[in-house]
Amino acid sequence: MTIIPVPIQFEEIYQNFEKYLKDIYKNYEEAVFSYNSLYNMVYTIIIAKKDINNEEPEKPFKIQFGEKITKFLDNCTHEICNEIIKREDIIKAYAEQWNNYYMSSQISDKVCYYYNRSLSYQNFSNIKNKLDRTYFVLSLEKWKDNVIFDLKNNFDNILIKQILESINNERNNGTPTNEYIKQVVDSFVKVKCDNYSNKIIYGHSQKLYEDEFEAPYIENIREYYKKESADLIKNISIEEYVSRALKRIDEEVQRCRYLCVQSSLQKVLDECKEQLIIQYKQKLLDEFENLLSNKQYEDCTNMYKLLSIVKDGVNSLALIYEDYIAKYGFNECKKLGNIKLKDSKLYVDTLIEVHKKFRNITKDVFNSNPEFFAAVDKSLSKVINTPTSGKISHSPEILAKYCDFLLKKNPKMIINEDEIEQKLENVIILFKYLNDKDIFQKFYSKILAKRLIYGTSVSEELEENMINRLKLSCGVEYTNKLQRMFTDINVCKDINNNFKEYLRSKDIKQSIDSNILVLTSGSWPLTNSNITFQIPVELENNINQFSEFYQQEHNGRKLTWLYQLSKADVRLHTEGRRYELNMTLYQLAILLLFNNGDSFTINEIVNSTQLPLVEVSRFLKAFIDLKLLEASNTDSLDTVVTFNKNFSNKRTKIKIGMTIDNSQENEITRQAVDNDRKLFLQAVIVRIMKSKKELQHTILIKEVIEQSKNRFVPYIPAIKQAIEQLIDKQYIERVNNDYYAYIA
Repeated sequence: MTIIPVPIQFEEIYQNFEKYLKDIYKNYEEAVFSYNSLYNMVYTIIIAKKDINNEEPEKPFKIQFGEKITKFLDNCTHEICNEIIKREDIIKAYAEQWNNYYMSSQISDKVCYYYNRSLSYQNFSNIKNKLDRTYFVLSLEKWKDNVIFDLKNNFDNILIKQILESINNERNNGTPTNEYIKQVVDSFVKVKCDNYSNKIIYGHSQKLYEDEFEAPYIENIREYYKKESADLIKNISIEEYVSRALKRIDEEVQRCRYLCVQSSLQKVLDECKEQLIIQYKQKLLDEFENLLSNKQYEDCTNMYKLLSIVKDGVNSLALIYEDYIAKYGFNECKKLGNIKLKDSKLYVDTLIEVHKKFRNITKDVFNSNPEFFAAVDKSLSKVINTPTSGKISHSPEILAKYCDFLLKKNPKMIINEDEIEQKLENVIILFKYLNDKDIFQKFYSKILAKRLIYGTSVSEELEENMINRLKLSCGVEYTNKLQRMFTDINVCKDINNNFKEYLRSKDIKQSIDSNILVLTSGSWPLTNSNITFQIPVELENNINQFSEFYQQEHNGRKLTWLYQLSKADVRLHTEGRRYELNMTLYQLAILLLFNNGDSFTINEIVNSTQLPLVEVSRFLKAFIDLKLLEASNTDSLDTVVTFNKNFSNKRTKIKIGMTIDNSQENEITRQAVDNDRKLFLQAVIVRIMKSKKELQHTILIKEVIEQSKNRFVPYIPAIKQAIEQLIDKQYIERVNNDYYAYIA
């Protein structure tokens, strides 16, 4: 090898060089050549300035060399194309020729390294031209022009046609993919890439691949599945179609991942979705509810998998799922009829079963999809808040009663505390769906008050745990009064102990044991009764003594006695037997009269107790039903009521109950809720306006709804009415038809 340029015989050196080049391209694995020798030939040509006659050539040897190798590659690729077209299996022939040509070009490119390097010195301003003229790039371009485009333009695109036929055969018969197709597809990509650096040479690196293979491949998918889907949808069931479509899409995805570049996957998937799903989306959706009704959950899963890959597919299924659950829930509640108002346990158990069922279906069938969980929540909310009869939903009241059923002592029902805790958790699940949480609070506080006053709670710990659950759901303000009620009950224990100490200090002995509860008026849902009543003389001393004691302890506080809530345990002695009776204070006042006589007219009872005739008749009826008292009727003042000296009963402990008009009490409770809501809305509006100073009408409405939703969902007319009332009270003023301002 010489470093100094020497005169050369160009044709002789090149002919020798091309001879080895032909051997390499004929079969690179069997070709015998010396790399250094060939490299020296190229080097000698490139650096030479003069020929063997010591004359300068008409064209530089470098340019002559470039023209020669261009012609060589041109002839080589034309010959290859002719060889390919002679074969029956064009795909295999193309792949074999490509592999040999590609490796041969890589080897030859290394031999021509100095030629490639020399190109970088001729034109720095045009990188495209510089790179286009390297040996390897030139070889790839010749393959593109003389093989790929020749097969396409002069031989009816036979290569691509055979590829698509092979793929269709695989789709129809399940035959394995022709292993050579992958190599053909790779060639379309490689002719645009620099094999050494794997960098883009110029333009779009995949344009040839996209134009020559990807485009016809996508078109093939479109035509194939357009026809197949139309045939399938007519001839098989929707469930079978869904299963087949899923299988087809999976096959195409796997095929694409094997054959194509990554960027093709989404295009293939989009075309499959268009032909197999989107065109028949409504038909698929129409069948979904039937699958749910028939409990074909495996088919539901397939439907979900199929539609989840198209836009709005999951959302459309979730809407149908929501409607189905709502219908199912309404139907289950309808089966209960009016019994749900009496049997709160049956109602709650039914709803919890619905909730549990569809949560599990969502988890197992729909892969815990959040939209399907939301559908369960929305549908349960509809079922719980929509009135099944009448104009109002009774769900808040029923839930409150169910809590009372769990938390109130009941000798007939033995449930351990762990079971009660679990059932209370179920209550909270349903409670979260309530729109009218303030109505639940009102009913719950009334029933809780009775449990605390009469000491009938199963456990103080369970009661407090339930209040803590409500606090977590709705905040401290929601449970503030409920917690104060517990505080009052605990304080009352100390008050009664102090009262006993007071009596001992005064050396006063009471003939009747008493336990008096002093309750804070603002914390308890209690009101004074309108019924007139004369306290029995037997109890007057107890009441007076307690009043005197309490005034000494708390000067200035006013005691209001709620006799309608008072109860008494009474010992009844008959011939040979003793009974313990539990009754109201009003009933006790009537029964104590019979200590002084065996018979009284109803008029005498009314005068002695000062109770209204209607109430006396109601209280007497309970005694008459028990056969403790006897009377022909309870409506006339002249009717004589006689004590039954021969009274007998199997039980020695008897609770004398009364018929209670719950409908009237419920109506009063709901009226109280309506009044509270009016004040609450006004307070929220003032709080918002005080913070914002000025606010647009629609924004104010939204803010009020947002801040009220944890207690109840307010109606727009109610909010507007509250705004007008605040304007009248001069808390806010109307700036114009659409704006309000806070008045400081």
